[in-house]
Parts: sequence; C-alpha cells; structure tokens
Amino acid sequence: MNTFARARTAQPGGRRRLTALAASAALGLSGLTALAAPAHAVPLGATTAYVANASDNTVSAVDTATNTVIATIPVGFGPQGVAAAPDGAHVYIPNVGSNNVSVIDTATDSVVATTSVGSSPTAVAVAPDGGHVYAVNLSSNSVSVIDTATNTVSATIAVGAGPDAVAITPDGAHAYVTNSGAGGSVSVIDTASNTVTTSIAAGAFPISVAITPNGARAYVASLGGSALAVIDTATNTVISTLPTAAVPFAVAIAPNGAHAYVANANSDTVSVLDTATNTFTGDIPVGTGPQSLAVTPDSTHVYVANLGSHTVSVIDAATATVATTTGVGHNPIGVAIGTTVVPVPPPVVTGVSPDTGPPAGGTPVTITGTALSDATAITFGPGHNATAVNCSATTCTAVAPAGAVGTVDVQVTTPAGTSAVSAAGHFTYAAADVSVSLAAGPAPGLLGGKINYTVTITNHGPSPVTSAAVTAVLPTPMTATSSDCGVSPAHISCTVATLAANASTTRHFTVPVGLLTLGLPYGVTATRTASAPVDLNPANNSSTRTCTVITSLIITCS
Repeated sequence: MNTFARARTAQPGGRRRLTALAASAALGLSGLTALAAPAHAVPLGATTAYVANASDNTVSAVDTATNTVIATIPVGFGPQGVAAAPDGAHVYIPNVGSNNVSVIDTATDSVVATTSVGSSPTAVAVAPDGGHVYAVNLSSNSVSVIDTATNTVSATIAVGAGPDAVAITPDGAHAYVTNSGAGGSVSVIDTASNTVTTSIAAGAFPISVAITPNGARAYVASLGGSALAVIDTATNTVISTLPTAAVPFAVAIAPNGAHAYVANANSDTVSVLDTATNTFTGDIPVGTGPQSLAVTPDSTHVYVANLGSHTVSVIDAATATVATTTGVGHNPIGVAIGTTVVPVPPPVVTGVSPDTGPPAGGTPVTITGTALSDATAITFGPGHNATAVNCSATTCTAVAPAGAVGTVDVQVTTPAGTSAVSAAGHFTYAAADVSVSLAAGPAPGLLGGKINYTVTITNHGPSPVTSAAVTAVLPTPMTATSSDCGVSPAHISCTVATLAANASTTRHFTVPVGLLTLGLPYGVTATRTASAPVDLNPANNSSTRTCTVITSLIITCS
C-alpha cells in the first residue's frame, strides 16, 4: 500500500476509500494530471455542490440549478472531504496524500492557499462563524485548527486513534470527532480551549458524524457495528443505537432537522431516517459505492458522491427518488453544499421626520432610507436607543429616547452594519426659554386718557422659537385696542411666528380709562400660553402690571 493510504484493515463490507487512495497514488506516480476547466465564477446567491475526486486530485463544482459541472479545480494529492464556509466564499479540501488543506476561492474557482496540517487529513469542518477550520488527521491522531484569516494552523489537538470525521455544533462551542481506530470513540472538543473534554464510546469503527440543527443530538455512523449511535449532546451519552440494514459509510442531516440520510457503500443505497421517531422509512438506490452525502440548504435535495460509478446522485427529498445523475471526476469521495451569500448592504438613512423633539423624548419619528430591514438598534446619539422600533426595507418607525438639548445623529444598525453619519439623519432635541415682561405707560388726557401696554417676548434659547402665544387678561370693565394682537372681550392674544435665540420682540395694546372707576387699581397679567419648542423654565412666563386711575389726567402704574 502507498505511504499515504490509510494503514488499517478494511472493516466488514470493505472500505472503498482505500481503493480511491490507491487509484490516486497510481495517477500521481504515473505523472497523469487532471486539467482544469475554465474558471466559472459562481454567481451570488447560487448553490453549488463541491465534489472531491480522489483519483483525479480535483474538485468538481456542480451548479445545483442545472446539475452540470461548471468548474473542475486541481487541488492536492488524494482529496478526501469537502467543507464550505458559511458565507460560501471558500471551500476547504483535505488532501490525504499531501498532508495539507486546499482553500478554494469560489469566486474564481481557484486554490488561493494551501495549509500544511497533520498526517493524512481525511475530513474538515468549518466553524459557524467561519473563523476556524478543523481538519482531522487520520495517521497523526490529531485535529489541526486553521485560522481562516491567515490560513495557518493555530492549534493542534490530540484525539483518539484514527480520527476520520468531524462535525461542529451550531453554536460553535464543540467539535465532535469520530475516531475509527482501535477502541472506536468520539472525542468532544471544547473549541474555546481547544481541549478534549470527554470521549464517548459510539460503536465499532465510527466513520461519520452529523449534528442536528438545534445542536441537541449527534448521529454517528458505526461502520463496524452497522448502526447509528444517537448522542445526547447535553450529557454526551449514547441514548439510542439504531441498527442499519447495510454498512453505513456516512450520515448527513437535513437543515430542517426532519431527516437524516445514511450512505450505504456496499448496498449502493441511501437510507432515510425520520429523526422525530428515529425510524428508517426506506432505502433509495443510487450509484455504485456511495461514500458521502450533503443536503441542500432548503432540505429539498440530497447530493450523493458515488465512488464506484464516478457520479453524483441527486435525490429529490419529497419523493425519495433520484431526480438526476451527474458525472464528475474519478472516484468521487466527498461532497459539500455551498451557497454564495449575497452581500447585504449596510443601512442608509435619508430622512428623519419630524426632525425635532423635546429633550424628555417620546417623539414618534419615521426614518426613511435603504436596507433598513432587520434593524437591531436605532440610536439618537451614542448610547441613546430608540424604543418601539419597527422597520421595513425603506422605513422605520420608532420613539425617540430622552437626550440633551442639541443636534444628534440618528443611526440604524442591522447585521450588515451601521448607517453612516449624515445631515439627512439629524435630529434636534430643542428647547427654548421664553420669558414675558409687561410694561404699562400712562398717557393722561383731559378727554381721552389711556394706558399703553407693551409686551416683550424674549427667547433665551438655546433653540430658536418656531411659535409662541401670549395672552393678557383684562379685568372688568377694561377693553383694549391693538394693532398687532388679537382682541376679544377681556382678552388680548399676541402671537410670534419665529424668534431666534437671544432675540426679543414686542407687542402692544391700549386701554382707554374713560370707563374705569376712579381710584381703583387694575391689574393686567400677560402670560405665555404656548410655545415651541418646549419651554423648560416656567418661572419667567408671566408678568403683571397694576395701574390706578385717579383722574384722566392722573394715572399711576407700578
């Protein structure tokens, strides 16, 4: 056997991966190389099946919409498995013969990095956050942890004998590694510390592992025991052992969690397991020697790599039948599904209405813009979160929080980022201190004495006044005339449209003294009855002047 082949005795039913490795060695030693098809950039949002061809040292990219090969990518010696990054931007290939992992850029269908790992890497898994790749090294009994930012090994973890497969929990906290060598076990790795926290006996020759989407169960294919072991990940104990009708080589679970699929290499079938009841519902004939399988993100199709027939069978999950068969390279042994994620643009704010409100908060506002869906926060200045947030793609409604007087930036945060600061996203917490003073000036006259009143309205800021109203109440029997205020019985109503900060304006009215009873004091009070923005200082909102008419020629005011 060649030096990189798996040095162990084939278990019951035979181990077709050994055949693939031997074929790969023969090609490599004879100098034969596979030629790459022209690069075919995968469009955004496309779902692609990546198939490792052990004897060709290539990966076939299969467009799942047409089920045609759109690219053939040369990789290392004896590619065994495939794993796609969550964003679909990269695919990772363990090359058992060259002791490294090839990193494929799916935008260009080319290898952009090669990372040396341990001896005879057979499988890889990518963490849910895409930050690390875990490669199991069959001959060195270890797991190499690859930092995807640098494509370098950041840690090496010793596991059991003959590690063959790896799966990571949806929260990224643990990696489950099947050790198919002597004793047969599953090592559970704490990914925070990169240490093995427990070892689980899971049947003879555990060859594959898959974890349910909710992370509650791990299914382990026991090739030597012809069974599936079901592990409770909370306790890391085997809670059930499910006998299989044939020798299981691989297991995959649908993203919706409803079914598990088991590749039976010796019977050329795929078994379907109902995960709710843990019962097998049937077997689906596929190609020769199915070695691995992967389920599409929508759970509607299963892709099966058939080592012996050099094909991929595409199973329609709804009918449990093979919908089509696609020819790939020689001895396909690994398959994974990758979806290139359509980049979501960061949110943009183009308007805030109304764009002013009181410092106490509570103003309902409508924010317009783009890419506002799925907003996780709307802030009115750093640390001030709006409440009652409800967003569509172009509009958000929210209630402004309390804030200090002044202008702040309204920013929307979504999973794609936070909107940039712009004038269109300004909101002003406005307040204007409006004071009222009343002056009374006697105007004696032999026949027509009168009192002239002047109302002074001052805006002490800090914000401009957009409107204000002042009312003066006249005691009976006073009447008045005015050129710039409204007059009604016993009332004077003066209004101001706008008034800049630190500016004043005056209003006037006149009271004739002819009807007033002589010798009595008459008090007139002018009061701010309304203003915008809010007035936070009510202490200076009114003013009173009292005048006494002795005669029409003698009028005193204080």
